[in-house]
Amino acid sequence: MISNYINTDIKSGIKTGLVVSILAVLSACSSSSSSTSDATRVEISAAPLPANAATMPAGAKTFTNDLNDSITINTAYLVISSVTIETECDASFSAALDGLLNLIIPAAHAHTESTPTSTGAPHVIDLLAVDGGDIEIGELSPPTGDFCGADIDMLAADADAENLPAGAGDPDMIGKTVYVEGTYDVGALPFTISSGVTLINRELLLSALMIIDKDDSEGTIDLAINYDTWFDAVDMAMLAAGDAGELNAVLQNVTNSIHQR
Repeated sequence: MISNYINTDIKSGIKTGLVVSILAVLSACSSSSSSTSDATRVEISAAPLPANAATMPAGAKTFTNDLNDSITINTAYLVISSVTIETECDASFSAALDGLLNLIIPAAHAHTESTPTSTGAPHVIDLLAVDGGDIEIGELSPPTGDFCGADIDMLAADADAENLPAGAGDPDMIGKTVYVEGTYDVGALPFTISSGVTLINRELLLSALMIIDKDDSEGTIDLAINYDTWFDAVDMAMLAAGDAGELNAVLQNVTNSIHQR
């Protein structure tokens, strides 16, 4: 009888030990898995910010272009459809604006695919927000690596775009990439830009490598949109009259106006 009790106790102890060991192994595996897949985070933001004028509060903004025209924008929106961070930035990766605009005008764009290195939801930027104020446009969770650049796409908004204007008198931004209403010259002559073209993407070299690794798993890319350069070298009277060449000049200036802060 004593022997049976001893055997039973030994067997029970062995089973308990095995269970504890298995749980320990599973716990170790879980811990190891967690440590090797720690979340990374890269936050992307954009802000209206003049290049040559003094910063201004939210609301209508007045500035002078390089032809000395006084310009006031009373409404201004730009759609950033996606931002992709890049690990390879060779000689072909440049912010130079070569080539022509894509003049195909779709009714609307669907979201681009969201990936660990690319935002997927179009975001409508209100250029009349306070200058220098961060507007969050996406958050990424990339693999570890050294990121040297950002590829910024600007396409027409769809119905699911974020921050669509919805106030009384606001423009319908669905199907549009850029919308501006304003005046120019001392006579406050009106002009309007409303375009759904796909703009040249902005390939932006970062000022320093953004290194994401196990010791530094977070990063930020802060973009500035220099809206006061949109009308440089533009004949405002011809633009107001609907000249296609002047409009194209503005749209190329829009792409070129995006910089890293």
